[in-house]
Amino acid sequence: MPSTAKQAETTAYENARSNPLTRVHGRPTRSDYEILKSEASALASEVEDITYPWSKNATDNYGLLGDILGADEYDELTNIDTYVVPTEPASYDPAITNTTLTHERKRREEEWDLIRTLWFIRKGFLRGIVDNLCDALDEQYYAQLKHRLTAYQNVTPFQLLEHLNNRWCPLDVKAKKALKDAYYTKWASDEHLTAFGKRLDDDQRALVRSDVTIADDDKLQFYLEQMYDSNQFEKSAMLDWEKKPSITKADYAAAKDYFEDLVKATDTYAQNSGGGTTGRNKYESANHMADIGDDIREYIANLASATAGATQEQAANTMSKNTQFNEMVAQIKALTDAVAKLTAAKENRDPNTGGASGKNGERESRRPQMTKLRNMGAYCHSHGFHPVGADHNSATCSWKKADHKTKATWGNRLGGDTFWPSAKRVAVEQQNHHTWKGKAAPIA
Repeated sequence: MPSTAKQAETTAYENARSNPLTRVHGRPTRSDYEILKSEASALASEVEDITYPWSKNATDNYGLLGDILGADEYDELTNIDTYVVPTEPASYDPAITNTTLTHERKRREEEWDLIRTLWFIRKGFLRGIVDNLCDALDEQYYAQLKHRLTAYQNVTPFQLLEHLNNRWCPLDVKAKKALKDAYYTKWASDEHLTAFGKRLDDDQRALVRSDVTIADDDKLQFYLEQMYDSNQFEKSAMLDWEKKPSITKADYAAAKDYFEDLVKATDTYAQNSGGGTTGRNKYESANHMADIGDDIREYIANLASATAGATQEQAANTMSKNTQFNEMVAQIKALTDAVAKLTAAKENRDPNTGGASGKNGERESRRPQMTKLRNMGAYCHSHGFHPVGADHNSATCSWKKADHKTKATWGNRLGGDTFWPSAKRVAVEQQNHHTWKGKAAPIA
Protein backbone atom coordinates (compact mmCIF):
# COMPACT_ATOMS: atom_id res chain seq x y z
CA MET A 1 0.00 0.00 0.00
CA PRO A 2 1.45 3.45 -0.89
CA SER A 3 2.57 5.42 2.14
CA THR A 4 0.13 8.27 1.41
CA ALA A 5 -2.85 5.90 1.48
CA LYS A 6 -1.64 4.25 4.68
CA GLN A 7 -1.12 7.62 6.30
CA ALA A 8 -4.62 8.68 5.25
CA GLU A 9 -6.07 5.58 6.92
CA THR A 10 -4.06 6.12 10.11
CA THR A 11 -5.00 9.79 10.33
CA ALA A 12 -8.70 9.08 9.80
CA TYR A 13 -8.61 6.35 12.44
CA GLU A 14 -6.86 8.55 14.99
CA ASN A 15 -9.27 11.44 14.34
CA ALA A 16 -12.22 9.17 15.01
CA ARG A 17 -10.63 7.74 18.15
CA SER A 18 -9.91 11.21 19.50
CA ASN A 19 -13.68 11.78 19.74
CA PRO A 20 -14.98 9.01 22.05
CA LEU A 21 -18.70 8.34 22.28
CA THR A 22 -20.81 8.56 25.42
CA ARG A 23 -20.07 5.64 27.74
CA VAL A 24 -23.04 3.39 28.50
CA HIS A 25 -22.97 1.50 31.79
CA GLY A 26 -24.93 -1.72 31.82
CA ARG A 27 -27.65 -2.61 29.34
CA PRO A 28 -28.19 0.17 26.78
CA THR A 29 -31.60 1.80 26.60
CA ARG A 30 -33.32 3.15 23.52
CA SER A 31 -32.13 6.60 24.54
CA ASP A 32 -28.53 5.32 24.72
CA TYR A 33 -28.88 3.87 21.23
CA GLU A 34 -30.16 7.17 19.84
CA ILE A 35 -27.32 9.09 21.48
CA LEU A 36 -24.61 6.75 20.16
CA LYS A 37 -26.11 6.83 16.69
CA SER A 38 -26.38 10.61 16.73
CA GLU A 39 -22.78 11.05 17.90
CA ALA A 40 -21.43 8.62 15.30
CA SER A 41 -23.49 10.34 12.60
CA ALA A 42 -22.15 13.76 13.56
CA LEU A 43 -18.56 12.51 13.28
CA ALA A 44 -19.26 10.81 9.95
CA SER A 45 -20.79 13.92 8.40
CA GLU A 46 -17.68 15.94 9.27
CA VAL A 47 -15.14 13.69 7.54
CA GLU A 48 -13.40 15.78 4.92
CA ASP A 49 -12.22 14.97 1.39
CA ILE A 50 -15.10 12.55 0.73
CA THR A 51 -16.07 12.64 -2.95
CA TYR A 52 -18.31 9.62 -3.42
CA PRO A 53 -21.29 10.50 -5.67
CA TRP A 54 -23.67 9.66 -2.83
CA SER A 55 -21.87 11.77 -0.21
CA LYS A 56 -23.42 15.09 -1.26
CA ASN A 57 -26.22 16.77 -3.15
CA ALA A 58 -26.51 20.22 -4.70
CA THR A 59 -26.49 22.03 -1.34
CA ASP A 60 -25.03 19.78 1.37
CA ASN A 61 -22.04 17.50 1.94
CA TYR A 62 -22.78 14.53 4.21
CA GLY A 63 -19.34 12.93 4.33
CA LEU A 64 -19.65 9.27 5.34
CA LEU A 65 -23.08 9.58 6.95
CA GLY A 66 -24.48 6.92 4.62
CA ASP A 67 -22.13 4.34 6.16
CA ILE A 68 -23.64 4.99 9.59
CA LEU A 69 -27.33 5.19 8.68
CA GLY A 70 -27.55 2.65 5.87
CA ALA A 71 -29.20 3.13 2.48
CA ASP A 72 -32.86 3.38 3.57
CA GLU A 73 -32.56 5.94 6.36
CA TYR A 74 -29.91 7.89 4.46
CA ASP A 75 -32.28 8.22 1.50
CA GLU A 76 -35.16 9.22 3.77
CA LEU A 77 -33.19 11.97 5.52
CA THR A 78 -31.20 13.34 2.57
CA ASN A 79 -33.19 12.32 -0.52
CA ILE A 80 -30.02 10.70 -1.88
CA ASP A 81 -30.90 7.22 -3.16
CA THR A 82 -27.57 6.32 -4.74
CA TYR A 83 -25.73 5.08 -1.64
CA VAL A 84 -23.87 1.80 -2.15
CA VAL A 85 -21.15 0.21 -0.04
CA PRO A 86 -17.89 1.05 -1.85
CA THR A 87 -15.53 -1.72 -2.89
CA GLU A 88 -11.78 -1.51 -2.53
CA PRO A 89 -10.17 -0.18 -5.73
CA ALA A 90 -7.40 -2.16 -7.39
CA SER A 91 -3.85 -1.11 -6.69
CA TYR A 92 -3.52 0.13 -10.28
CA ASP A 93 -5.98 1.79 -12.68
CA PRO A 94 -7.16 -1.01 -15.00
CA ALA A 95 -7.78 1.56 -17.74
CA ILE A 96 -4.03 2.13 -18.07
CA THR A 97 -2.50 -0.08 -20.76
CA ASN A 98 0.77 -0.33 -22.64
CA THR A 99 -0.61 2.01 -25.28
CA THR A 100 -1.57 4.77 -22.84
CA LEU A 101 0.31 7.96 -23.66
CA THR A 102 2.72 9.26 -21.01
CA HIS A 103 0.79 12.42 -20.14
CA GLU A 104 -2.48 10.47 -20.03
CA ARG A 105 -0.87 7.78 -17.87
CA LYS A 106 0.37 10.38 -15.36
CA ARG A 107 -3.07 11.99 -15.10
CA ARG A 108 -4.80 8.63 -14.60
CA GLU A 109 -2.27 7.55 -11.98
CA GLU A 110 -2.85 10.74 -9.98
CA GLU A 111 -6.62 10.34 -10.19
CA TRP A 112 -6.40 6.70 -9.17
CA ASP A 113 -4.22 7.61 -6.20
CA LEU A 114 -6.97 9.96 -5.01
CA ILE A 115 -9.56 7.20 -5.40
CA ARG A 116 -7.47 4.81 -3.31
CA THR A 117 -6.74 7.51 -0.70
CA LEU A 118 -10.50 8.11 -0.40
CA TRP A 119 -11.05 4.42 0.19
CA PHE A 120 -8.48 4.29 2.99
CA ILE A 121 -9.82 7.45 4.64
CA ARG A 122 -13.19 5.70 4.81
CA LYS A 123 -11.62 2.46 6.04
CA GLY A 124 -9.70 4.17 8.83
CA PHE A 125 -12.67 6.26 9.97
CA LEU A 126 -15.11 3.33 10.10
CA ARG A 127 -12.59 1.22 12.00
CA GLY A 128 -12.23 4.04 14.52
CA ILE A 129 -16.01 4.36 14.97
CA VAL A 130 -16.37 0.61 15.54
CA ASP A 131 -13.69 0.80 18.24
CA ASN A 132 -15.44 3.82 19.76
CA LEU A 133 -18.75 1.97 19.87
CA CYS A 134 -17.10 -1.04 21.47
CA ASP A 135 -15.48 1.21 24.08
CA ALA A 136 -18.86 2.80 24.82
CA LEU A 137 -20.56 -0.56 25.51
CA ASP A 138 -19.93 -3.57 27.71
CA GLU A 139 -18.81 -6.42 25.45
CA GLN A 140 -21.76 -8.63 26.31
CA TYR A 141 -23.95 -6.27 24.26
CA TYR A 142 -22.03 -6.75 21.02
CA ALA A 143 -20.25 -10.09 21.55
CA GLN A 144 -22.83 -11.80 19.34
CA LEU A 145 -21.14 -10.13 16.33
CA LYS A 146 -17.72 -11.58 17.11
CA HIS A 147 -16.30 -13.88 14.43
CA ARG A 148 -14.29 -16.83 15.72
CA LEU A 149 -11.38 -16.03 13.37
CA THR A 150 -11.50 -12.30 12.66
CA ALA A 151 -13.19 -11.07 15.87
CA TYR A 152 -14.68 -7.63 15.09
CA GLN A 153 -12.35 -6.76 12.22
CA ASN A 154 -15.07 -6.95 9.56
CA VAL A 155 -17.91 -5.47 11.63
CA THR A 156 -19.19 -2.10 10.40
CA PRO A 157 -20.71 0.71 12.49
CA PHE A 158 -24.04 0.17 10.73
CA GLN A 159 -24.05 -3.54 11.69
CA LEU A 160 -23.20 -2.74 15.30
CA LEU A 161 -25.92 -0.09 15.59
CA GLU A 162 -28.48 -2.36 13.92
CA HIS A 163 -27.55 -5.08 16.42
CA LEU A 164 -28.32 -2.70 19.27
CA ASN A 165 -31.51 -1.58 17.56
CA ASN A 166 -32.88 -5.09 17.05
CA ARG A 167 -31.42 -7.04 19.96
CA TRP A 168 -30.92 -4.77 22.97
CA CYS A 169 -32.86 -1.56 22.34
CA PRO A 170 -36.15 -2.57 20.69
CA LEU A 171 -38.59 0.19 19.85
CA ASP A 172 -41.33 -1.05 22.13
CA VAL A 173 -44.21 0.87 23.71
CA LYS A 174 -42.09 1.93 26.68
CA ALA A 175 -39.27 3.16 24.43
CA LYS A 176 -41.68 5.17 22.29
CA LYS A 177 -43.15 6.83 25.38
CA ALA A 178 -39.68 7.74 26.63
CA LEU A 179 -38.77 9.26 23.26
CA LYS A 180 -41.96 11.29 23.19
CA ASP A 181 -41.47 12.50 26.77
CA ALA A 182 -37.90 13.49 25.94
CA TYR A 183 -39.17 15.59 23.04
CA TYR A 184 -41.02 17.86 25.44
CA THR A 185 -37.87 19.00 27.21
CA LYS A 186 -38.41 22.52 28.51
CA TRP A 187 -36.62 25.58 27.24
CA ALA A 188 -33.49 25.62 29.39
CA SER A 189 -32.11 28.80 30.90
CA ASP A 190 -28.86 28.50 28.93
CA GLU A 191 -30.43 27.55 25.58
CA HIS A 192 -30.86 30.29 23.00
CA LEU A 193 -34.40 30.59 21.70
CA THR A 194 -33.37 29.94 18.09
CA ALA A 195 -31.64 26.72 19.18
CA PHE A 196 -34.78 25.69 21.10
CA GLY A 197 -36.99 26.17 18.03
CA LYS A 198 -34.57 24.29 15.81
CA ARG A 199 -34.44 21.43 18.33
CA LEU A 200 -38.22 21.04 18.22
CA ASP A 201 -38.18 20.94 14.41
CA ASP A 202 -35.26 18.54 14.08
CA ASP A 203 -36.47 16.15 16.78
CA GLN A 204 -39.99 16.10 15.35
CA ARG A 205 -38.65 14.94 11.97
CA ALA A 206 -36.24 12.42 13.50
CA LEU A 207 -38.94 10.77 15.64
CA VAL A 208 -41.05 9.91 12.62
CA ARG A 209 -38.68 7.07 11.77
CA SER A 210 -39.08 5.75 15.31
CA ASP A 211 -42.85 5.62 14.73
CA VAL A 212 -43.37 8.51 17.15
CA THR A 213 -45.52 11.33 15.79
CA ILE A 214 -45.49 14.82 17.25
CA ALA A 215 -48.44 16.73 15.83
CA ASP A 216 -47.79 20.28 14.61
CA ASP A 217 -50.53 21.58 16.92
CA ASP A 218 -48.87 19.91 19.91
CA LYS A 219 -45.50 21.38 18.95
CA LEU A 220 -47.01 24.86 18.72
CA GLN A 221 -48.81 24.46 22.04
CA PHE A 222 -45.60 23.37 23.78
CA TYR A 223 -43.62 26.21 22.21
CA LEU A 224 -46.11 28.85 23.37
CA GLU A 225 -46.27 27.33 26.86
CA GLN A 226 -42.52 27.76 27.12
CA MET A 227 -42.76 31.40 26.00
CA TYR A 228 -45.30 32.17 28.74
CA ASP A 229 -43.67 30.05 31.46
CA SER A 230 -40.26 31.61 30.90
CA ASN A 231 -41.38 35.08 32.05
CA GLN A 232 -38.72 36.46 29.75
CA PHE A 233 -40.94 38.75 27.67
CA GLU A 234 -42.69 41.99 28.53
CA LYS A 235 -46.39 41.91 29.20
CA SER A 236 -46.90 44.27 26.25
CA ALA A 237 -45.11 41.84 23.92
CA MET A 238 -47.32 38.95 25.05
CA LEU A 239 -50.45 41.09 24.67
CA ASP A 240 -49.36 42.01 21.15
CA TRP A 241 -49.13 38.31 20.36
CA GLU A 242 -52.60 37.68 21.79
CA LYS A 243 -53.98 40.39 19.49
CA LYS A 244 -52.69 38.62 16.39
CA PRO A 245 -55.30 37.07 14.03
CA SER A 246 -56.29 33.51 14.89
CA ILE A 247 -54.73 32.18 11.71
CA THR A 248 -51.39 33.70 12.74
CA LYS A 249 -51.55 32.38 16.29
CA ALA A 250 -52.22 28.88 14.92
CA ASP A 251 -49.08 29.02 12.75
CA TYR A 252 -45.95 27.58 14.39
CA ALA A 253 -43.62 29.32 11.90
CA ALA A 254 -45.31 32.66 12.64
CA ALA A 255 -44.93 32.12 16.39
CA LYS A 256 -41.23 31.36 15.99
CA ASP A 257 -40.70 34.43 13.82
CA TYR A 258 -42.48 36.68 16.33
CA PHE A 259 -40.58 35.62 19.44
CA GLU A 260 -37.24 35.19 17.71
CA ASP A 261 -37.54 38.74 16.36
CA LEU A 262 -38.02 39.96 19.95
CA VAL A 263 -34.92 38.09 21.04
CA LYS A 264 -32.91 39.33 18.07
CA ALA A 265 -33.80 42.96 18.83
CA THR A 266 -32.82 42.57 22.46
CA ASP A 267 -29.61 40.70 21.66
CA THR A 268 -28.63 43.44 19.21
CA TYR A 269 -29.29 46.14 21.78
CA ALA A 270 -27.39 44.28 24.50
CA GLN A 271 -24.43 43.70 22.18
CA ASN A 272 -24.29 47.32 21.06
CA SER A 273 -24.65 48.67 24.60
CA GLY A 274 -22.19 46.16 26.04
CA GLY A 275 -24.55 45.22 28.84
CA GLY A 276 -27.12 42.67 29.89
CA THR A 277 -29.20 41.49 32.80
CA THR A 278 -28.52 39.09 35.62
CA GLY A 279 -29.01 35.46 34.65
CA ARG A 280 -30.96 34.79 31.49
CA ASN A 281 -31.80 37.97 29.59
CA LYS A 282 -35.31 39.25 30.17
CA TYR A 283 -36.40 40.04 26.65
CA GLU A 284 -37.75 43.55 27.14
CA SER A 285 -38.13 45.69 24.05
CA ALA A 286 -34.97 47.53 23.05
CA ASN A 287 -36.89 50.82 22.91
CA HIS A 288 -38.01 50.47 26.53
CA MET A 289 -34.48 49.72 27.70
CA ALA A 290 -33.12 52.67 25.71
CA ASP A 291 -35.73 54.97 27.26
CA ILE A 292 -34.62 54.01 30.75
CA GLY A 293 -31.01 54.73 29.84
CA ASP A 294 -31.99 58.14 28.42
CA ASP A 295 -33.91 59.00 31.58
CA ILE A 296 -30.91 58.20 33.79
CA ARG A 297 -28.55 60.22 31.61
CA GLU A 298 -30.94 63.20 31.61
CA TYR A 299 -31.33 62.97 35.39
CA ILE A 300 -27.57 63.07 35.98
CA ALA A 301 -27.13 65.86 33.43
CA ASN A 302 -29.77 67.99 35.18
CA LEU A 303 -28.10 67.47 38.55
CA ALA A 304 -24.75 68.43 37.12
CA SER A 305 -26.09 71.61 35.45
CA ALA A 306 -27.96 72.62 38.62
CA THR A 307 -24.72 72.81 40.58
CA ALA A 308 -22.33 73.85 37.78
CA GLY A 309 -22.84 77.58 38.37
CA ALA A 310 -22.70 77.46 42.14
CA THR A 311 -19.57 78.59 43.90
CA GLN A 312 -17.81 76.33 46.34
CA GLU A 313 -19.09 78.45 49.24
CA GLN A 314 -22.67 78.33 47.94
CA ALA A 315 -22.48 74.61 47.49
CA ALA A 316 -21.19 74.21 51.05
CA ASN A 317 -24.00 76.37 52.42
CA THR A 318 -26.57 74.47 50.40
CA MET A 319 -25.30 71.09 51.58
CA SER A 320 -25.33 72.19 55.19
CA LYS A 321 -28.91 73.41 54.93
CA ASN A 322 -30.41 70.79 52.70
CA THR A 323 -30.18 67.17 53.88
CA GLN A 324 -31.97 65.96 50.77
CA PHE A 325 -29.30 67.48 48.56
CA ASN A 326 -26.61 65.70 50.61
CA GLU A 327 -28.38 62.42 50.02
CA MET A 328 -28.59 63.12 46.32
CA VAL A 329 -24.86 63.82 46.16
CA ALA A 330 -24.18 60.52 47.94
CA GLN A 331 -26.41 58.68 45.48
CA ILE A 332 -24.61 60.23 42.52
CA LYS A 333 -21.26 59.17 43.97
CA ALA A 334 -22.53 55.62 44.46
CA LEU A 335 -23.76 55.50 40.87
CA THR A 336 -20.45 56.87 39.61
CA ASP A 337 -18.51 54.24 41.59
CA ALA A 338 -20.74 51.45 40.28
CA VAL A 339 -20.26 52.55 36.69
CA ALA A 340 -16.50 52.74 37.24
CA LYS A 341 -16.43 49.18 38.58
CA LEU A 342 -18.47 47.87 35.64
CA THR A 343 -16.17 49.63 33.20
CA ALA A 344 -13.10 48.18 34.88
CA ALA A 345 -14.62 44.72 34.82
CA LYS A 346 -14.99 44.92 31.03
CA GLU A 347 -11.40 46.00 30.47
CA ASN A 348 -10.21 42.37 30.33
CA ARG A 349 -10.00 41.79 26.60
CA ASP A 350 -9.27 38.06 26.79
CA PRO A 351 -12.43 36.57 25.19
CA ASN A 352 -11.91 33.30 27.08
CA THR A 353 -12.61 34.81 30.47
CA GLY A 354 -15.77 36.26 31.93
CA GLY A 355 -14.34 38.49 34.65
CA ALA A 356 -11.17 39.97 36.04
CA SER A 357 -10.42 36.94 38.18
CA GLY A 358 -11.22 34.44 35.42
CA LYS A 359 -13.06 32.06 37.73
CA ASN A 360 -15.46 29.61 36.12
CA GLY A 361 -18.51 31.08 37.80
CA GLU A 362 -17.76 34.56 36.50
CA ARG A 363 -17.65 33.29 32.93
CA GLU A 364 -21.40 32.82 33.10
CA SER A 365 -21.61 36.59 33.03
CA ARG A 366 -24.26 39.07 32.05
CA ARG A 367 -23.20 39.25 28.45
CA PRO A 368 -25.54 38.40 25.52
CA GLN A 369 -25.43 35.19 23.49
CA MET A 370 -21.88 34.38 22.38
CA THR A 371 -21.24 35.12 18.72
CA LYS A 372 -17.49 34.49 18.57
CA LEU A 373 -16.55 31.03 17.33
CA ARG A 374 -14.77 28.49 19.51
CA ASN A 375 -12.31 25.76 18.60
CA MET A 376 -14.87 23.04 19.29
CA GLY A 377 -13.35 19.80 20.54
CA ALA A 378 -10.06 21.46 21.50
CA TYR A 379 -8.54 22.04 24.93
CA CYS A 380 -6.44 24.85 26.46
CA HIS A 381 -4.59 24.49 29.77
CA SER A 382 -5.46 28.10 30.68
CA HIS A 383 -9.02 28.31 29.33
CA GLY A 384 -10.49 24.80 29.44
CA PHE A 385 -12.58 22.96 26.88
CA HIS A 386 -13.67 24.45 23.53
CA PRO A 387 -11.58 27.65 23.90
CA VAL A 388 -12.48 30.80 21.97
CA GLY A 389 -10.63 31.15 18.67
CA ALA A 390 -10.47 29.09 15.49
CA ASP A 391 -7.09 27.48 16.27
CA HIS A 392 -6.94 28.00 20.03
CA ASN A 393 -5.43 25.18 22.11
CA SER A 394 -2.75 24.76 24.77
CA ALA A 395 0.07 25.10 22.25
CA THR A 396 -1.28 28.17 20.44
CA CYS A 397 -2.80 30.06 23.40
CA SER A 398 -2.11 33.80 23.34
CA TRP A 399 -3.45 34.45 26.85
CA LYS A 400 -1.43 32.04 28.93
CA LYS A 401 -1.95 32.06 32.69
CA ALA A 402 0.78 31.36 35.22
CA ASP A 403 2.19 27.81 35.00
CA HIS A 404 0.56 27.34 31.56
CA LYS A 405 1.45 23.96 30.04
CA THR A 406 1.57 23.89 26.26
CA LYS A 407 1.45 20.07 26.10
CA ALA A 408 -1.88 19.78 27.92
CA THR A 409 -4.58 18.02 25.88
CA TRP A 410 -8.22 17.00 26.27
CA GLY A 411 -7.26 13.56 27.53
CA ASN A 412 -4.20 14.67 29.53
CA ARG A 413 -4.99 18.06 31.01
CA LEU A 414 -1.93 18.22 33.31
CA GLY A 415 -3.98 19.88 36.05
CA GLY A 416 -5.32 22.59 33.72
CA ASP A 417 -8.57 24.52 33.64
CA THR A 418 -11.81 22.49 33.46
CA PHE A 419 -14.12 25.27 32.25
CA TRP A 420 -16.97 23.96 30.08
CA PRO A 421 -18.99 26.66 28.26
CA SER A 422 -22.75 26.79 28.66
CA ALA A 423 -25.09 27.26 25.71
CA LYS A 424 -25.04 31.01 26.27
CA ARG A 425 -21.30 31.01 25.77
CA VAL A 426 -21.37 28.91 22.57
CA ALA A 427 -22.36 30.48 19.25
CA VAL A 428 -25.74 29.18 18.07
CA GLU A 429 -24.26 27.75 14.87
CA GLN A 430 -21.82 25.62 16.93
CA GLN A 431 -24.30 24.21 19.45
CA ASN A 432 -24.86 20.98 17.51
CA HIS A 433 -21.15 20.09 17.58
CA HIS A 434 -20.81 16.46 18.66
CA THR A 435 -18.09 17.21 21.24
CA TRP A 436 -20.32 19.71 23.10
CA LYS A 437 -24.01 18.98 22.55
CA GLY A 438 -25.47 17.02 25.47
CA LYS A 439 -22.07 16.59 27.12
CA ALA A 440 -20.19 17.99 30.10
CA ALA A 441 -16.60 18.44 31.15
CA PRO A 442 -14.81 15.12 31.79
CA ILE A 443 -14.23 14.48 35.48
CA ALA A 444 -11.33 12.10 35.09
